[in-house]
Amino acid sequence: MKKYLKTAIVLLIGGALAYWFIARTDWSVVGEKIRHVNGWALFASLILINLTMVARGFRWQVLLAPIAPVSVRNAFAATAIGFGAIFVIGRAGEVVRPIALSLRERLRPSATLATLLIERIFDTAAVVGLFSFNLLFFQMPQQTAEARQTLALLRTTGALLSFGVIVGVGVLIFLRWRAEVLLQWLETRTAALPPKLMRPLLNLLRSLAEGLAVLTGARALLLAVFYSACVWALVTAATWLVAYAFGLHLPITYAVFVLGFGLVGSIVPTPGGGAGAFHAAAAKGLEFLGIETNLAAAIAVVYHLIAFGAPFILGLYYLIRDDISVQQIRDSLNEEMHEEITTHDS
Repeated sequence: MKKYLKTAIVLLIGGALAYWFIARTDWSVVGEKIRHVNGWALFASLILINLTMVARGFRWQVLLAPIAPVSVRNAFAATAIGFGAIFVIGRAGEVVRPIALSLRERLRPSATLATLLIERIFDTAAVVGLFSFNLLFFQMPQQTAEARQTLALLRTTGALLSFGVIVGVGVLIFLRWRAEVLLQWLETRTAALPPKLMRPLLNLLRSLAEGLAVLTGARALLLAVFYSACVWALVTAATWLVAYAFGLHLPITYAVFVLGFGLVGSIVPTPGGGAGAFHAAAAKGLEFLGIETNLAAAIAVVYHLIAFGAPFILGLYYLIRDDISVQQIRDSLNEEMHEEITTHDS
């Protein structure tokens, strides 16, 4: 019941934001602006977004190293498939990515799934750090009292988020050092519970602890940070190019500002890569910069298609090439569950 209620709330929020975005926009004007975009700039932004898949593939290889060696080629293909799934069914599509890699590398899905949590840590830290640092140099276009108040609120929020990331990373490092003690304690406390329920969870925590080794190994940590920086530098450049395609020459601080707003919208796990919520958030960020409503809407629509549609095309290619089906995904999950139960019983 809780699952259905959560889904209903998410869809309601996404639907409300989509309605707000659609109702306040003159779509004939939006269509006209889209027809006059610079196609070469959009093509360049599409290339940059797909290059982020390459950087993510290299980073994933680094994060998986404590668990098992994988090829960059397979990590890249699985990443493209996973992000393509997100475009279709929303954040729930993230589970497709570790399964796709497990089918190519014969790794446990729970082991590869754990590294996605580590990736989320790096991405969250990178985005929050970038957005917060950007706010130190950011100036609102209109120097009104309301604009200054808004900027002060944003800077306070950025500082709090940065503090939260630092605390979170510290907690995870502690987990890495004390993982065995924690796992033994959990195994003792949950011994009476059904193995089918607890073994996947314990295995996930164990894989997470193994993956956290990257946070305490200097070389791996530096590589993961470097690839994360590459990812978000490419995304920032792609964001700037989308605005440039519409005739805007935004300062880089404005591009980062819009990127941050769009990512907040994409958190809402609606189908289509946060469709509706992403559009509303990105458009609002552009309007904060003094950009006219319909132009902001046009940029938001195209920005969303570039950010999520480009990986979808790439992922679709690998999905068809590898002939990955829903049945294969189910079989992989069932096999994982069976192995965990067998291990526990033995």
